[in-house]
Amino acid sequence: MNREFEQYRFARIEGRNVTRARLQSQFKDRINDLEELEKAVALELVMETHCAPWRKSEFEQMGCREGMRLAIHEFFGKLRREIPGADRNRSAG
Repeated sequence: MNREFEQYRFARIEGRNVTRARLQSQFKDRINDLEELEKAVALELVMETHCAPWRKSEFEQMGCREGMRLAIHEFFGKLRREIPGADRNRSAG
């Protein structure tokens, strides 16, 4: 396996894990408001926090950002299904 791709893959995994842990700790007591969840997700996406600052190369940072976005997407989808009436509110708008 190409070493550069391997580093990208590891950074992607780390970005996903770090972001998922951050979101899980933020919403550990569950969430009942879709708007609150959307705001938190938007903030994560806008900030693009360096989830793995030890990853120095641009290629690794790209992997980290991709992992971060993947974790946000998965987390948002999971919690959105758990919020009572969230799907009903979205189809009405």
